[in-house]
Amino acid sequence: MSILLLTSCLSTIEGISGAIDQTRARGNQALLDAVGVGAIEDGIVASMVYAQVFFAGGYGHGYDEFSEGEGARWELTSRDESGAERMEIERALLKRTPDGNSWWLLRSKVEGEEEFVSEALLDQDYGMLKFRYRDPETGSIREWEAAESKETKDAKTDKKEKKDKADKQPEAEAGEEDFFWDDYSEYVKGKRSISVPAGKFNAEYVLIEDVYVDKDDEEYRVSYEWWLAPQVPGRLVKYVWTNESEEISLTGELLDYGKKYKGSQLDSF
Repeated sequence: MSILLLTSCLSTIEGISGAIDQTRARGNQALLDAVGVGAIEDGIVASMVYAQVFFAGGYGHGYDEFSEGEGARWELTSRDESGAERMEIERALLKRTPDGNSWWLLRSKVEGEEEFVSEALLDQDYGMLKFRYRDPETGSIREWEAAESKETKDAKTDKKEKKDKADKQPEAEAGEEDFFWDDYSEYVKGKRSISVPAGKFNAEYVLIEDVYVDKDDEEYRVSYEWWLAPQVPGRLVKYVWTNESEEISLTGELLDYGKKYKGSQLDSF
């Protein structure tokens, strides 16, 4: 199922600063950069932030609805047998470029850690092109740029060809992959009134239940719950991801939202 973006590896909160510290424990930053490990470190950080903040809740929809300066902030709570951890995340559209790309603010704050501020340049399909962040330890700005492999280029070409073909087809004849953004509609369970720190909403409620099989052929049951409201940038008001087999859950609640973001904090543009 293409819309299910979360996996068990993202069910617990991982501090970005902690991950950086673990890498640097093996050597100083200058040495890491000299041997290429610094770039690997930056790529790992980019992947973590992209998954935790941009794809919050596994809901991969609504990005086109953001206008410049709009954003939202959530509190995430991860629970497992050892207890609960909390994290604050923030996502905002800073700028759309003439070529269809976009700059986003991606911020996170884990309990007991420094705030982590980053900005990402994403392409028209919201794949990451460039990632910039303020180093929590030194305060300097680091940058990572995605290397486009032959496989990535071929995939983009194939996707464009499919889109061009779908544009020429009657809607009834187009393939399922061409309607990715609508493919959760069968899981909509109606309207629900819900209260979160950002306010009370009459939200569309979505429930998706599925069974995953891991590399050891073990099955585990997961569910996704989304509460969606059109007045919120990206629509997401609350989400709950549950791994019933391992008794793990991740809950996100909207703290606030609005059009209040101006310019770049990291001189990205």
